[in-house]
Amino acid sequence: MKNGCEKWKDPLREAALTGAAGKDLEEHLRRCAKCSAELDEVRARAARLDALLPLVARGAEPSADFRARVLAAAEAVREGKLARPWRIWTLAGAAAVVLMVAVTWQQRVARMIPGDELAAAQKLAEWRAPSDGLLATPGQEILRTMPRLGESYLNVPLKKDEEE
Repeated sequence: MKNGCEKWKDPLREAALTGAAGKDLEEHLRRCAKCSAELDEVRARAARLDALLPLVARGAEPSADFRARVLAAAEAVREGKLARPWRIWTLAGAAAVVLMVAVTWQQRVARMIPGDELAAAQKLAEWRAPSDGLLATPGQEILRTMPRLGESYLNVPLKKDEEE
């Protein structure tokens, strides 16, 4: 439908469902091929739906072997669930063995690290870049200490009035 045909959209659908079209719509359908094709399409769709309506109203019965298929599927699922516990225990045992091997191997490797390598690694972990000194600000030391309740970050001496 074109933009000019938008106003005929609702009357077109109503005509397709009821079978009665007004004079203005019939005149428009004679001039517009797209709208007449749309009307035919909507009428065909309505006819297909009307043909399916009796099937829905009476309710289609399931096939004769439906009950047997459902029971067979339920039995297969039940048997599958009964067969699974040994798989779960097998996987749990395998995971425990792998975990024990990994822990034992890690402990042996940890014992094999020489002392000089360990010291070098510790020294490397504590290393600071030479530019760290340039990045320090005078107020950093003040901010590192946490004042107690009622105290301030800055220790400013108070003037005491000597008149009192």
